[in-house]
Amino acid sequence: MMLWMAQQTILLSLICVGLLICHKPLQKYLGSHQTYHLWLAVPILLLSSIIVAAMPNLFAAVQSEQIAYYSVLASKVIQAKNTTNYGLFASYVWLGGIAIMLIMLALQLVSIKALARSATKVSNPFSRLATYAHPKVQSPMLIGIVNPKIILPVNFNQLNAQEQQAIINHEQYHHSRGDLLCNLLAYGVLSLFWFNPISWLAYQRYRDDQELACDAFVTQSLNQQQKINYSQVLLAYSQQAQHGLLHTHYGNKNILKERIMQMKTQQKGLSRLAVFGLIMLLGTIGLLLNQQVQAGTANKAATVYPTMRIEPKYPAAAIEANQNGFVQLKFDITPSGTVNNVSVIKSSPKGLFDQAAISALKQWQYQSSAKGVTGSKVQLDFEIEAPSTDVERIKVTSK
Repeated sequence: MMLWMAQQTILLSLICVGLLICHKPLQKYLGSHQTYHLWLAVPILLLSSIIVAAMPNLFAAVQSEQIAYYSVLASKVIQAKNTTNYGLFASYVWLGGIAIMLIMLALQLVSIKALARSATKVSNPFSRLATYAHPKVQSPMLIGIVNPKIILPVNFNQLNAQEQQAIINHEQYHHSRGDLLCNLLAYGVLSLFWFNPISWLAYQRYRDDQELACDAFVTQSLNQQQKINYSQVLLAYSQQAQHGLLHTHYGNKNILKERIMQMKTQQKGLSRLAVFGLIMLLGTIGLLLNQQVQAGTANKAATVYPTMRIEPKYPAAAIEANQNGFVQLKFDITPSGTVNNVSVIKSSPKGLFDQAAISALKQWQYQSSAKGVTGSKVQLDFEIEAPSTDVERIKVTSK
């Protein structure tokens, strides 16, 4: 799992950095709608990774024919030494971060539900959704994925009819496009990659592009004076700037200048064919990137090393006899990374170190993979003392 996370972190960082760096020219030539849809690259990349991992026999781990060598040193006091499991520690830290993100989500949910319960229902001729007003709400917002509602400030009726309609259309477009559900999915991805600062920058830019795309939809049919009025409403409702996960936020002052400047340019139309083409392109790129990563991982499967290694106990009889030796073992690695089907290929002295080697190897833990590895081999060299590093060693065999 940690290997998959590392691979996807690199790929997602590359795509997100590209979108962040090229954001201005993309918005200029594609428009706000298509630029917003480019963020589909992130879930498409993750989905392609899952598809590639599930493809049978295409990128499965290859059989290992290389023998890895590990030395087992003995002192006069017999003891077992466990290697530090940094992978397990990293997994706990990662899961702890996800837990904190989920707690934050739960707190937001409680806050939104309390806000909805205390809001007063009002009627608005421009809204197809249930409309409410609340004194603590300073900017119009859409809440509720299953039961959507628009919550307005109590002074919303002071706006003229055109301004009210524009704002209501803005929030209703969020609903028709399914932005709240998209935000929930985006937060899920952010929760998985919370440790990556690029993920936070990308999530912020994604939410900003969401508002820009809605503005482009609402203002495309407005004349110059109506756009000026719309800009004035943005200024009036720019006091509350946080990006709540479970609601949209009309008055986002973080990109207020960008939203106003956008109205001075002619926006590209929302072409379904263009969006479909972008989705296909991003999906193909994601699939190719993951194929290369998975293929590279498969090619390196023969030299894979364990994430946790248990040192065998040096047999007391071998220590008393000052006896060195080795054991060559063959084994399989399950998809979860555990070891099974351990058998001895050969050993010297025969039978002296076999049981100690087998018992230790069964406790080893390897990186998880889609198919596991069959036929892996390892040699454990049992030595009373470590060989000197400043003396030339020449291997002499009987063959």
